[in-house]
Amino acid sequence: MYLVGFYSPKAKSGVTELSLSIYNWLKTNTNLSVAFISYGSLEKEDCSNELIHEFAKLTLTEQKRKVKAMKKKHDIIIYDASSKLSEGVLKLLPIVDRLFVVGEEHKDFAVKLHQIIQFDKIFDKSVKNFITHLSGNKTFILQEKKEDRVIGFNHSKKETNEIGQMIYTDYVTHYLHEKFIEKNEKILRKIRKLPKEDLFNGLYDMGIDFEIALLFQRYVILRELLGQDYYEALEDLFPLLIHSPFEEILEKFQKEMYIISK
Repeated sequence: MYLVGFYSPKAKSGVTELSLSIYNWLKTNTNLSVAFISYGSLEKEDCSNELIHEFAKLTLTEQKRKVKAMKKKHDIIIYDASSKLSEGVLKLLPIVDRLFVVGEEHKDFAVKLHQIIQFDKIFDKSVKNFITHLSGNKTFILQEKKEDRVIGFNHSKKETNEIGQMIYTDYVTHYLHEKFIEKNEKILRKIRKLPKEDLFNGLYDMGIDFEIALLFQRYVILRELLGQDYYEALEDLFPLLIHSPFEEILEKFQKEMYIISK
């Protein structure tokens, strides 16, 4: 479900050792199902269905199939991207949910790497297809952080326990976020299926408060009068319906009414 990548542009920087220590920490300290993927070769570990190596030797189709199956089966997958700067590694990094660039000295590199990842996500057909194959077109590639630090940059000397705790916290947040999105999308699909002329009653039957349901219907009608498509208006106003109290929705509605009257 949640794919965490570890990477460094510097050879022999301990990326594999660090990612393996995090993998073992998660298995020991949580009840989650954890798996491990290494882009390169592992010499000491016993490989299995949950611990695989030499990922680089698989074809793109095989990589897709393997990652998709593992994301369905396991809660967290640790991806050891290894200490190599190659096209193959760069094309696989956009599929991770969170990326750690190991080494304090690589902060500037991490920022540039993020730009490349975003570029590949948009323009590289194989990367776009891989992302769509895994999670659809709404994939959260990198978890955003404060002050626009979108890469999970990490000091190389952080203790395993601290990094493990960080990843576990990230996973819980990610899990809740995904579940929340799924529930919202289900509700929106139901609303879109309601008869347009009976939107208010449909919303009320779904459990929406009487005054909010009535106001929402009027808000949608207002947007249509302004030239917006009905279904676009539903999607545009849906966050207000789900997250905002009646007073806030009414205030926004009145502001738009005031603009029209002027």
